[in-house]
Amino acid sequence: MKIGVCLEMFFTDQPFLKRIGLAAEAGARFAEMWFIDGTFDGKGIDSADAKNPGKVRAAAEKAGVTLTNAVIGSPDGSLGGGLTRPSRRKEWLKRTDRTFAFCKEAGIRAAIVCTGNVVPGQSRAAMRRSVLEGLKATAERAEKAGIDLFLEPLNDRVDHAGYFCTSSDEGAALCRAVKSPRMKMLFDCYHMQTMEGDLIRHIEANIDVIGHFHAAGVPGRHELQGCEVNYPHLLARIEALRYQGVFALEYMPALESGASLRKALKYLPAR
Repeated sequence: MKIGVCLEMFFTDQPFLKRIGLAAEAGARFAEMWFIDGTFDGKGIDSADAKNPGKVRAAAEKAGVTLTNAVIGSPDGSLGGGLTRPSRRKEWLKRTDRTFAFCKEAGIRAAIVCTGNVVPGQSRAAMRRSVLEGLKATAERAEKAGIDLFLEPLNDRVDHAGYFCTSSDEGAALCRAVKSPRMKMLFDCYHMQTMEGDLIRHIEANIDVIGHFHAAGVPGRHELQGCEVNYPHLLARIEALRYQGVFALEYMPALESGASLRKALKYLPAR
């Protein structure tokens, strides 16, 4: 299994570009970032270098790290407009184009898509239509740009109150309805354990459209070891399904980041 790491969660006391090298030193060969214009550096560290796709690409190549994906807009839609609001579609597509341009220059081959939050006064059916129309328009651009899309269901119980898509089955159905080879689902084990549990059954049912995984300990969103999910067993089942993508660590280390990442890589099945 190819294991990745989210650079906004690890080494947060260091400048963004340095995190790529630190992740490599700890044993990671895959990494990902959040927003192209607002990546989080923590403690007030200037993130200007993280907004320069050429510098991001050079740092990754120097470290021998493959950058797997960025994120188009914020989960609630405040950044980028989201997909649940048709009135903000132009804003969303403009941000999509900017993100794709950054990804291509930085050597990043995929982008995460969040649906945005529930719109007060709108029916569930109307919001789903808006999300689907937005996904289709985004996928058309992705096909032209050669970028994969990862639609991410999230939990609204702990971390993302009001989020629209909170079910892996609904996320998978939306991906299938788009009918684009570029449209995949991001299965976040932390979020889906929080919302629905029964992870293996949901993964088996939807592996045809799963393009990426995230993982964190449940509850708490810290290290994987000792939480209620048996991650080594889960990864073995995913490998048995012939999944070829990356399984990325997106948790808040309770330990020092390097030590936590090394322990996680040792805990999980051999890559």
